Amino acid sequence: MRFSFHYLGIPLLALCACQSNVSKEMRDYAATADSTSLSNDITQINSASRKRVKSADVRCRVNNVFAATSSMEQLVTRLGGIVVESNLQNESVQQFNLPYTADSVKQVQLYTPIANITLKVPVEHLDSVVNALTINAAYIDHRVVKDQDMTLKYLANALKKEQHEQQEAQLAKVAPAKKGTTLDVVQYKDQKAEQIIDRQMDNLQINDDVNYSTFTVQLFQPRITDEQIVVNPERLTRAGFGTELLVALRTGADVFRNILLFFIQLWPFLLAAALGWFGYRKVLLRKS
Repeated sequence: MRFSFHYLGIPLLALCACQSNVSKEMRDYAATADSTSLSNDITQINSASRKRVKSADVRCRVNNVFAATSSMEQLVTRLGGIVVESNLQNESVQQFNLPYTADSVKQVQLYTPIANITLKVPVEHLDSVVNALTINAAYIDHRVVKDQDMTLKYLANALKKEQHEQQEAQLAKVAPAKKGTTLDVVQYKDQKAEQIIDRQMDNLQINDDVNYSTFTVQLFQPRITDEQIVVNPERLTRAGFGTELLVALRTGADVFRNILLFFIQLWPFLLAAALGWFGYRKVLLRKS
């Protein structure tokens, strides 16, 4: 059976068309970050065209960390948001080993369940999510809600982009000066292009933060006791009576040998003390 390469033409053309469409959509989306024409008057602080970035941070105590975390994640997902990070862990406080039976002990561990969650919530649902959490909280350690106005920063990036384009258009009309090498010109253009891209990405990030608020949550609950009956390691690893008896006799013999050798090492001092005592007694006998 002969294979015809013409069959590969249609998939390749479709793939190239999809890639070109994606690139065009990406370029169109990136171009929106450079627009200085806003639909409403931004002189009003509550104007819909202002780039307001809302965020919230809450730390509170709940009755059950796992249940509260699952409920928050499901609520945010239903509202069109995403769970950026969800970290649940048990923070150990104290641990005790209490005698239980002859060969076992009771391990009592005190720990606090903690959850750290980072959520991306549609800005129109941020207040609802924050209220849903704080209403069900048993104790609120802190609650911080921020509303930052990034309009001026957004406009500054867009105006710098327009200024750069105007400068490039003016320089194109003027005869180029014979200064610098081709490499210098290329590096200069690359540097300017990177600056434009950085400002453009900064504005796109602002747009994303305007549409989706960042909500950071830390949940904790009262201390929980975990009790387990485990084998006593000291009883499990202790040797038998006969072995301990032999070890005790050997240890006693070693102690006696060490003491004896210690005094033997002091024989010059003992000899001097004996001679001194003998001379002292002899002097006393003569006087008497």
